[in-house]
Amino acid sequence: ELFGKSAEEVSLQELLQGLGKWEHSLDKDPQKRPFAHLTRNADGKFNDDDLVKIMTESIEDPAGAFGANNVPVSLKAVSILGMMQARKWNLATFNEFRKFFGLKPHATFEDFNSNPEVADQLRHLYEHPDFVEMYPGIVAEEAKVPMVPGVGIAPNFTISRAILSDAVALVRGDRFYTIDYNPKNLTNWGYSEAQYDLNINQGCVLYKLFLRAFPNHFKYNSIYAHYPMTIPSENRKILRKLGREEHYSWDRPTRIPPRVNLTSYVGAKYMLERPKEFNVTWNDGFEWLMGSEGDNFMLSGDTPFHAKQREVMGKALYRENWHRDIKEFYEYITLRLLHENSCKIAGINQVDITRDVGNIAHIHFASNVFSLPLKTSHNPNGIYSEHEMYAVMAGIFICIFFDLDPAKSFPLRHGVKAVTQQLGKLIEANVKAVGMTGWVANLVDPLMQSYTKLTDYGVHMVRRLLDSGLGQKEFTQLLDYYLSEEGQVHLPEIRRLALEDTPEADDEILHYCMEGIRLNGTFGSYRKATVSTTIDDGGQPVDVKPGDRVFCSFVGANRDPKVFPSPDTVRIDRPLESYIHYGIGPHACLGMDVSRVALTAMLKVIGGLKNLRRAPGPQGQLMKIPREGGFYIYMTENHGSYFPFPTTMKVNWDGDLPPMEKR
Repeated sequence: ELFGKSAEEVSLQELLQGLGKWEHSLDKDPQKRPFAHLTRNADGKFNDDDLVKIMTESIEDPAGAFGANNVPVSLKAVSILGMMQARKWNLATFNEFRKFFGLKPHATFEDFNSNPEVADQLRHLYEHPDFVEMYPGIVAEEAKVPMVPGVGIAPNFTISRAILSDAVALVRGDRFYTIDYNPKNLTNWGYSEAQYDLNINQGCVLYKLFLRAFPNHFKYNSIYAHYPMTIPSENRKILRKLGREEHYSWDRPTRIPPRVNLTSYVGAKYMLERPKEFNVTWNDGFEWLMGSEGDNFMLSGDTPFHAKQREVMGKALYRENWHRDIKEFYEYITLRLLHENSCKIAGINQVDITRDVGNIAHIHFASNVFSLPLKTSHNPNGIYSEHEMYAVMAGIFICIFFDLDPAKSFPLRHGVKAVTQQLGKLIEANVKAVGMTGWVANLVDPLMQSYTKLTDYGVHMVRRLLDSGLGQKEFTQLLDYYLSEEGQVHLPEIRRLALEDTPEADDEILHYCMEGIRLNGTFGSYRKATVSTTIDDGGQPVDVKPGDRVFCSFVGANRDPKVFPSPDTVRIDRPLESYIHYGIGPHACLGMDVSRVALTAMLKVIGGLKNLRRAPGPQGQLMKIPREGGFYIYMTENHGSYFPFPTTMKVNWDGDLPPMEKR
């Protein structure tokens, strides 16, 4: 295009003149310069589809190998320029270069290359090995033979020993990788993003760049993103031998259609009540963690089989006296965690109500129900600490329901799968123990951890499942609302009801819980459309076609004035069935009633504290980042990354905690 002839026919003089002319024709603004005949959008950016196409084709195109006679004829003029530049700078000869790096100089031309033709050409040109110039020597030296396992890139020895070692030394000495590589300069966020994990791709992090730059094209496990330096067909052979072929997607990158958003109550209700038209999307996560049997789990589908599983679980979940047992447990564990984790600072009571109470109470519930080996002061021989068990269960939840960050998805899934398999073996052992009969079952049951009403409750649940053949962030969100300037006016009434301690007062506290979640919760649900239809989304028509991922936001639905009159106001006279954050239809949360009892008990205990308030400064604020549509994403304690659940929020109160009842 520049010279009107093929590259092989372009002389050195023509090349220099053509490049100079081309350089002067370029716009001074780099964002306006052309690239690969691509057309820029109005914002100056290239179309991602075009860029991904170029990258995909480049990844699939094998690079030229090192060694003599492998330089394309089209680069002849460039090679000449390399030699001329070396002479102008008076660079060392090839043997002088080897001496500098402690390598033995080549004594004969056959040392350069065992190919007689190459050796003879060097001999005729330079007459003595010491006269061979740097550039021709690097190109003509014999390359290593590819070996598996062993050499992959297969350069010649001088490049691998001298140039690559020099490159490594430069990286080790680069201030950006040494003295400046710390959280102070990069922020906790940047430092965390740049970290590598030797368990993921042997520490390679290039996949993060692909997934961050093109999240709408590359799947989280795309082989094109994880190993772009080797062509996919060869990668497949390598990873098959390593037993990791199934870890990656081998599909060519293509645009992933954007999700369809529903924001109204009527739109959400329409979608959730039609499971055949809008299928759940969780089966992928279940299958990854549980294998092929994961697709048979009750939440993984919308078939009669899955519906039967939900029915069986519902009967097992809500047994006789379930309300009393769960209420008593959550009141007890909330108070116990307050006693164990609170402290006094300058005479003021303080506790991290999210990290050390709100999140952990549910972990104790699950561990007691299913006899999981939780390590506490009451059970020092357990396997998982409270926060370790929370990390495990939160990871499982994220992997199945909230795996929305492609750059974090691959390490998340592999890490969670490992701990899930470990935890699954423990649960399986308990299930087998429950299924035993006669004297063996009588021997095993008493050995289960903390044999309480809840343990018996869990044993009953498992037995019902055997007979048939088969919420973590809400509390912090509602408490965050009632500690806000807008919501704190309700705290005195909540405390009065908590101290009243009657069924009627508990019912009002439940309504305060529902209102706090409605006004400050960030919930939503994904489905996959199987039909073409148009949905009335609060007066706005939304077109949906088969295969679309549809997301209904409960944030907007929870403030629909047609369903919630005075939507920005706390009203405890609203009917419980109007609240949508537990879902609607066949996939409404099976544990909704349990969750409501638990939240009521926790707010009753904590709301009953005298002069409950946020701790001063940032430690008393919930660390969250606003997102489009009224959503929030939470941050880890060190601000190093996002997290789907609240992680920390400290509160103060006056006076002493209520005493613990002896059990």
